[in-house]
Amino acid sequence: MLFKLDLLGALHWSVLPAAFGLLFTDMFDSISTFVGVAEAGNLKEDNGEPRRMEQSMVADSFATMFSGLFGSSPGTAYIESASGVQAGGRTGLTAVFAGLLFLPFLFFAPLVKVVPAIATAPVLVIVGVYMMGAVAQIAWDDFVEAIPAFMAMALIPLTYSITQGLIWGLFMYSAVKIATGRFRELPKTLWVIDGFALLLLYLEVT
Repeated sequence: MLFKLDLLGALHWSVLPAAFGLLFTDMFDSISTFVGVAEAGNLKEDNGEPRRMEQSMVADSFATMFSGLFGSSPGTAYIESASGVQAGGRTGLTAVFAGLLFLPFLFFAPLVKVVPAIATAPVLVIVGVYMMGAVAQIAWDDFVEAIPAFMAMALIPLTYSITQGLIWGLFMYSAVKIATGRFRELPKTLWVIDGFALLLLYLEVT
């Protein structure tokens, strides 16, 4: 339903845990998705970070917010976009064109159910192949880099959650840095992210 929201009701204390959980889950999913898509499409800055990360996060946040106002599912970044990027999509027009292709199914939604969910499996395999290229860049001879990377790679499929894999990868990275006496190398932002990640885990178990 359009604009059917209750802001005053959402400000109740009982709703805050769910709000925080959704916020951090979406944030971590979006960050990991942008990193994966940037690796697949080689859309990186000179320092190796995803290109225009800040603008991407702002656009993702507005899409998520307005999709809720219009009563649709969250409009956020999906790792399947890596297949389109790898095929040559480099601008926002790619997303606009893909959105236009979905318009007819607003009126022919039952036809979508004819296509089995397993039909998307080949695309996911292709995305996985693209993303595995980044594994070669991991310094496997450095345990500080290798252990957190392996932890994230293993937990994402085992937990069926990019968020969980990313969270525990960050935790392990911080833990190994501290254990090896290199905690001063940890950026302040990572301490903040670790704190938010702990809060998210606490909200999930309570």
